[in-house]
Amino acid sequence: MSLRLGAIALVLALCAVSVHSQVWGYVSQSFSLVRSDILEAAPYELVANISNRDAGENYEERLYPASKWACTARTVPKTESSPTRSMFVDLFRYFAGDNSAKKEIDLTVPVNTFVQQRDNDVTYYETCLVLPAKIQSDAPKPNNPSVFLDEKPEMVVLTRRVSGYFITDTAWEEEAISLKKVLKEKVPEADYSSYYRNGYDAPMRIFNRRNEVWFRKTGEAAQKTIDDYKKRQAEKIAAAPAEEEKKPVADEKKPVADEKKTTEKKTEEKKKVEEVKKTEEPKKDAAQNRE
Repeated sequence: MSLRLGAIALVLALCAVSVHSQVWGYVSQSFSLVRSDILEAAPYELVANISNRDAGENYEERLYPASKWACTARTVPKTESSPTRSMFVDLFRYFAGDNSAKKEIDLTVPVNTFVQQRDNDVTYYETCLVLPAKIQSDAPKPNNPSVFLDEKPEMVVLTRRVSGYFITDTAWEEEAISLKKVLKEKVPEADYSSYYRNGYDAPMRIFNRRNEVWFRKTGEAAQKTIDDYKKRQAEKIAAAPAEEEKKPVADEKKPVADEKKTTEKKTEEKKKVEEVKKTEEPKKDAAQNRE
C-alpha cells in the first residue's frame, strides 16, 4: 500500500500546476493508474496467432483500425536516455483536464512509444495514448502545444506479450532484438528499422505485467489485410439500413385493460341483440297466425 501511495504522490508532484480546478483530475487519474488492468485498450483484430514452442516461435499478427491518438514527440541525442517519462506526464495532464474543454478524459492503454534512429546520431520518440471510443469524433484540443491529436491509419503489427518490469531503454531494446530474430526469417516484409514500445501497466504494479514490442508489417500482404478489413467494414455499414428495414414493425397493441373493456362491451352488445331477437320472434309468429 505504501508503494502505491508513494507512486501516486510522485505522479501528483510531477503534474503539480497552479490551476486548482485540475487538481482533482490528477488525483482521479492517478488512482486509475493503480488499476490499469481495467482501462480501455486500443481495439484490434487478431489476424494470426503463431505458436510453436519447439521452434521458439510465439507471436501475434494484429490489425489496428484507424483511430485518433493524443501524442507528443521529441528528438534527443542517441547517447541520452529516452524522455518518455516526461512525455507521458504531458499526455497525463491532457487526460486529466489540461485541454480546451477542461474535461477529464478516461485514461487508456497501452502507452505507445514509437522509436526510430535517425541521421546525425539522434533518436526520435513519439509517445501516444489512444482516445476513448466515446470521444474519437469530438476530442477536446490540448492546451499544451507539445501535445497533438493524430489520426493514425490502419496498421498491421507483429508482436508478442512479455512480462517483466520494463522501465529502462535496455530492457526494451533487448526485447526488440529478440523478437526481431524470431520474425525476420518468417516475415521479411516488415519495418525492422524502427519499433513501438507498449506498456499496459502502472509503475506500481509489480507482478503479471504486460509489455509488447510492435514491428509494423509492410508489403502486399499487409495491404491486403487492411483492404479486406476495410471491405468488411463497408459491408457492415451497407447492411445496417437493410437490416433495419427487415425488422417487422411492431403492431400498436392496446393496453390489456382496454382490450378487456372492449371485449366486455362487445359481449354485452351481443347479448342485447340476442334478447331483442328473442322478444321479436314470438311477436312475429303471433302476427303470422292472425293472418
